[in-house]
Amino acid sequence: MTRNEAIRKKCLECSGGSPKEVTICHHFDCPLWWYRCGSPPTSKAYKERMKTAKKNYSPDFAVLKELGIRLKQFDGTAYS
Repeated sequence: MTRNEAIRKKCLECSGGSPKEVTICHHFDCPLWWYRCGSPPTSKAYKERMKTAKKNYSPDFAVLKELGIRLKQFDGTAYS
């Protein structure tokens, strides 16, 4: 098992087996958060994934925003 596979497996376990919950995970203090999607938030692949996720899961992101979660964390610009 590769490092990314192990991280993904752990993230799925933490989120109750839901890939969607892994994608919209807001536990930014988790040391695995950076790699939960298979690539770091500064990568092009990550940014494309989040762009698609924000479109597909817009109600979920709206709830996070209402809870005071900084959505910039998800788009990668907070790390650039």
